[in-house]
Amino acid sequence: MLTTHVYMSRFSRSFDVAELDVMCRHFARRNSETGITGVLMVIGDHFVQVLEGARDPVLDLVERILVDDRHGEFRTLYRGLVHERRFPNWSMRMMNLDQHYTVNDLAMTELRRLVKTVINSPVPSRTAMVQLLMAIPRVIALDGNAEAVVRSAAVIDAVPTAP
Repeated sequence: MLTTHVYMSRFSRSFDVAELDVMCRHFARRNSETGITGVLMVIGDHFVQVLEGARDPVLDLVERILVDDRHGEFRTLYRGLVHERRFPNWSMRMMNLDQHYTVNDLAMTELRRLVKTVINSPVPSRTAMVQLLMAIPRVIALDGNAEAVVRSAAVIDAVPTAP
């Protein structure tokens, strides 16, 4: 079994796209070394990240993020177990949801809506989180990126976490 951990945080300072890209490349190398995969979504002044991997490396990474001064208002949105990775080929994929993508506008609009819903909810419902976790791979697959062959693994034994 693998662990999925989804969190959101607010930027503690401004970032430009180039800086985020450099940071994501660095984190991708580190995640690759520890067997963590996932996606980082940026929308407005928020990060929403899905991390997946073995329990201990994921929890260690979450602990590092908690003390990272680039993050403010950190909140775990969802924790659960999965049988297989959604993002098996990505040690870190960044999606800036404020930018235009070539994917189906309806799919991207729905992904943005779901991300905003979980950001604005004190305790996102399990349904909202499952919808978000299923929408991300669909949008990525629509992007036409060959490496974006992702799985929509069923979430099991997962419950939203209390604030």
